[in-house]
Amino acid sequence: MRTFIAIELPAEIKTALAAAQDQLRQARAQVSWTQPDNLHLTLKFLGEIETAQINAVTQACAATARQYNALNLQLDQLGFFPNPRQPRVVWAGLAGDLSVLAELQKHLEDQLAALGLAHDIKPFRPHLTLGRVKIPPTGKQLAEAVAAYRLPTLAFTVAEIVLMQSQLDPSGSIYTPLHHARLGAE
Repeated sequence: MRTFIAIELPAEIKTALAAAQDQLRQARAQVSWTQPDNLHLTLKFLGEIETAQINAVTQACAATARQYNALNLQLDQLGFFPNPRQPRVVWAGLAGDLSVLAELQKHLEDQLAALGLAHDIKPFRPHLTLGRVKIPPTGKQLAEAVAAYRLPTLAFTVAEIVLMQSQLDPSGSIYTPLHHARLGAE
């Protein structure tokens, strides 16, 4: 089963990000845009795990969630991975309780490593993937559109982390929540 652990976004945030995607589409770059309903903040991509591991993973999520209270985040700015000259991913950045978010993510990584799941090699960089660039743009339109667009500084509260199943489909990924772990819950 293909899985990841994420923070789901409120409808207001998804709507604001969908508006950003609509504006960026006008740059006519070859981008595979994330469906607004699928927008989320990935804490840990697990990939394929055995069904028998789900219970242990949900326990790791719950143990991590108990250690942290609700977090406050807000939309910040748009950007690219790895950079504007070689864009592969268009993302929306976040501001707010980022140091606490990083601690939570590290705690989760450690809990999952204890189960034998590998640590991520890349450092955690919290972001919301808006789209993946299929063909590097030949012009500067996409970079200019990203630089010019100002996300609204909408804030939201993170109250839980979610273990999600990801099923690949020709029409796009289908995400199904498998377990919700409330932050600060006993």
